[in-house]
Amino acid sequence: MSLRPSLLYLQCGSGASGDMLTAALLALVASSAAEAADPAAALDAVVRPALAAVGIDPAVAHVAPVVRGGFAAWQFTVDDRPGFATFAELVDAVRASRLDPPVAAGVAAAAERMAAAERAVHGGADEHLHELAGLDTAVDLIGVTALVAALAPARVVASPPPLGAGTVRTAHGELPVPAPAVVELLRGLPTAGAGWDGPPAELTTPTGAALLAQLAAEFGGLPAGRLVADGLGAGRRELEGRPNVLRALLVEPLDRSPGQGGAWAEDEVELLEATIDDLPAELLAEAAGRLLEAGALDVWTTPATMKKSRPGTVLHVLGQPAQRAALAAIVFAETSTFGLRVAPTRRLLLDERHATVTIDGATVRVRLGYLGERLVTASPEYEDCHAVAVRTGRPAKDVYDRARALARGLEVRPDHAGGPV
Repeated sequence: MSLRPSLLYLQCGSGASGDMLTAALLALVASSAAEAADPAAALDAVVRPALAAVGIDPAVAHVAPVVRGGFAAWQFTVDDRPGFATFAELVDAVRASRLDPPVAAGVAAAAERMAAAERAVHGGADEHLHELAGLDTAVDLIGVTALVAALAPARVVASPPPLGAGTVRTAHGELPVPAPAVVELLRGLPTAGAGWDGPPAELTTPTGAALLAQLAAEFGGLPAGRLVADGLGAGRRELEGRPNVLRALLVEPLDRSPGQGGAWAEDEVELLEATIDDLPAELLAEAAGRLLEAGALDVWTTPATMKKSRPGTVLHVLGQPAQRAALAAIVFAETSTFGLRVAPTRRLLLDERHATVTIDGATVRVRLGYLGERLVTASPEYEDCHAVAVRTGRPAKDVYDRARALARGLEVRPDHAGGPV
């Protein structure tokens, strides 16, 4: 049986930085693996391929166990090497890379968010990337975005981060904490204030602030649900009086439709819509394909009558809240629209399970939908049915009906060869 999409919760009790987020997510991916794994395996499987896709030497990234405030955690480090000179240079490299489209869109959006904060703070006069003078910030943006994409949570929630107190030394000199860029990046979002009465310390960095603002759909306490996995990422130094760690948790929601005895589940999704009247049908189909490849839950179109009675098309894109930035980036890049409507909505979900049946020695996958413990839907995979039909010369409809009957456990005519579920 497939699990419902989980929620990713970022517990930022000691603030947030790019390396803490990366380490916590590496540990979380390892913790949630079907087989025993460690963060080093997650680094090899997720982060290093993403770095290589952008042209960054994968060997610059490392993860190792440490202890912070008496707690076993993981620390993520990056070799001290020159990085990208400007935000534009990083964004161009990401967009021209071999990264998966949703990951590339997410990294570019986070980098552009940081660039906008720098311009706001410096009046547009300072275009140099002080945060990206070293390679570590770019690696953190890529690593965190790739890891979240690998986890594919239904949504991301974070605790309001403490910002710290005192001063921090930057390329612009010594600045009060929180640094101006952090204030700009978290504008309009809840924080825990200074959250610190110890020695001067910056708890939330610009990179951490940018990633939280980019990823988190909401800020608050740990949502109710079943804890599936967790990971603990360490900051670079010990803090007096508190463990310098960030915890990432996967939570499986437990909410069920009231009054239905748990017959189906619910989840929160978002509907993105754009009304278009000046794009050829072939390009609209291309956009729909790109959106589905990027992980959209569903994409469809409906005809519409627009201003001056002109015919148009409404493009509908259903996705998880955490996918908003990546899906929106694809719509803007692939279509002619200047705006998107975004509406939160909910889905009612059957208990989905999966089975395989054998027809003439070939395997056909079937999705099964249960209402409580009653099987109500059996949906064979069309491509599998098509392959059997081509090989055997039978009509695809007959193969489809045979697969559905086998999945339901029904009796069938003996002259149709088949196998057990």
